[in-house]
Amino acid sequence: MSEYTSIGSRISVSAIRDYLFAKKIEKGDSLVLNSADYEHLVEEIKKKSEPIEIPLNIFGVLIVKDKSGRVPTGKVQIVEDDKM
Repeated sequence: MSEYTSIGSRISVSAIRDYLFAKKIEKGDSLVLNSADYEHLVEEIKKKSEPIEIPLNIFGVLIVKDKSGRVPTGKVQIVEDDKM
C-alpha cells in the first residue's frame, strides 16, 4: 500500500528542499506529486527564470508527476530507488 505524506506546507521548491533534508530522502529516490502540484512547481520555476530541465530533479531526487491520479493534492509519495 502506498503512503502519501504531507510536506508540511504548500508544495514549492523550498518546501521540497526542506522536506528532503528533514526526512533524509536519498539521491536516486523519487517524489511523486499530484499533477496539479507538479504543474504549480513547474510554474514556480518558470517565474524565477531558472532553466527547467525535465525530468525535474532536486538534490538528486527525481520529481515525478502522478499519472494515476492517486496522490492527493498537497501530499507526496516517496518511491525508493530500487522500487521504481
